Amino acid sequence: MRPFEYADSKIGGKELVYIIASMSIGVGILTLPRLVATHTKTFDGWISILAAGLFFMFFGWLLAKVVSTFSQKNFFEYCSLLLTKPIAFCLTIILALTFLFTCSLEARVVANISKLYMFDRTPIEAVTLVFILVVVYAVMGTRIALLRLNMMFLPIVLGVTLLVQGFNIPLFEIDSLRPTFTTPLVGYWRAAQETVFSYIGYVVILVYISLMKNPKDAPKMTILGIGIPIVLYLIIFAVAVGVFGNMATAQITYPTIEIAKEIQAPGGFLERFESIFFTVWIMTIFNTASMALDIVVHLLKSIFSIKKNTLIFILSPLVFLISITPENTNQIQMLGKVIAGIGLFYGVILAVLLYIVQRIKGVHVDAEN
Repeated sequence: MRPFEYADSKIGGKELVYIIASMSIGVGILTLPRLVATHTKTFDGWISILAAGLFFMFFGWLLAKVVSTFSQKNFFEYCSLLLTKPIAFCLTIILALTFLFTCSLEARVVANISKLYMFDRTPIEAVTLVFILVVVYAVMGTRIALLRLNMMFLPIVLGVTLLVQGFNIPLFEIDSLRPTFTTPLVGYWRAAQETVFSYIGYVVILVYISLMKNPKDAPKMTILGIGIPIVLYLIIFAVAVGVFGNMATAQITYPTIEIAKEIQAPGGFLERFESIFFTVWIMTIFNTASMALDIVVHLLKSIFSIKKNTLIFILSPLVFLISITPENTNQIQMLGKVIAGIGLFYGVILAVLLYIVQRIKGVHVDAEN
């Protein structure tokens, strides 16, 4: 069956906002309250979340500012103009591998949480395989259709998430947020480092700005796209600490899901709400994994003359093998930190480097040399 072809092959600014927000949220938000609470006291973690968010918002704006001037060129092409082809080739390969591992990580986390909360007798490998097959099916369609799924899924996920936080208001203890500003500076710094994986999703603009109708809107839309996760993270962290307390939050593996588990309704209505919540959350994880695999295909196609479907069939087994390789939660978290570190390079260091080189060379969208 042939995929449906959209009459337009471009995305608007609003769609870029949804893309950045979906890519940033992913699975990182499920563990973010625990990671931040581990290094801070009471509710002090909000400072680290906000400071890190504003930090990445600035560099996201800077990166979008540079990339938007090369709207007709892909990542490999504009990096070749600014940094030479050999360097551009290496950067493209590393970025492709990073998103390949990101897709694998998303699939593995989905399998782990599914086994913990829903399919306790189902092998992790089986859940992982099913999820990857769905992702592969989505990526084999048109890119525009895939990207526009964010506009359908993200509002649902955000709505359900905010509803969950609202249901927990009766359990909220304001005293759990006090006293404030008792965390040492090193604690704020370490907590901010833990948020990198949850913010670095904006690097998708390295690839997707080339699909925009009006690339000049990219910097502003990038700020909005990063702003959504900032607000969401602050709300979820506040509710987690208010309901569980800082010490308990630091010990819970997936505080965001446990918040949904605390919901109590008369007559057993909404029983096992954490399963419902996670099922809805899979929509965002699906979007994140699908876009990650789509970016890998796009990057490799820009340097190798290989058909899209051929690349997908080659990459799919690799995604599965990588996803089942980690033996425990610690190894999964280590993989996440490696991805975050590489993402930090592309989202911050490369943004500054491209900006400086562009200013020195005076290279812009119409340049050929």
